[in-house]
Amino acid sequence: MRLQSSLQAKISKTKKRLSKPVTLIPGLIGLVGAAACMMGLMALVMAPGSYSVVNTEFPVVPATIDDPSLHRFTERPEHFIKATTPAVVMTMDAIFLGDMDSFSNHYIDSRSKIRIAHSDRAPQVGKLLGAMKKWIATRKETRGWRNEGILVFAPASNIPAAIVIQMLNALKSDGTFEKVILAGGLI
Repeated sequence: MRLQSSLQAKISKTKKRLSKPVTLIPGLIGLVGAAACMMGLMALVMAPGSYSVVNTEFPVVPATIDDPSLHRFTERPEHFIKATTPAVVMTMDAIFLGDMDSFSNHYIDSRSKIRIAHSDRAPQVGKLLGAMKKWIATRKETRGWRNEGILVFAPASNIPAAIVIQMLNALKSDGTFEKVILAGGLI
């Protein structure tokens, strides 16, 4: 009898244990943990070894561009960049104003450009715009060069993008130039 009652007690305990609802929480926690570990490992493997600035260049070519539309419209260049085209070069220390010739053939000559130093590491845009208007008027009076409506803006590669965008906006909204060309890879 004793054997039969102990056997029935074990059967009863097994029935109670099997009739309890199975909880999925530990299994789900394990799956989520495994997925998190896998995603972390994949992110670690796929991350690049170093982050850096990618130099780009925007070529300006006086070539006709054929339009493959039905009308066969051909676009002709309206403006050309010449040696007399005004240019603004921005470095971490100052803003330089001159023409393309002063930044290419006469690069070493400091008298061929105007230097506007930064104040507390902030570019002096107001001084630049004032000096630019005087410089354009002087060029027109002394040499007869008219404003062609184009400006080449060349920021150094270590200038933050937010400052470059603000400078472009200020140069465009001034109204002195129709087009402001962003030059890259020159400095």
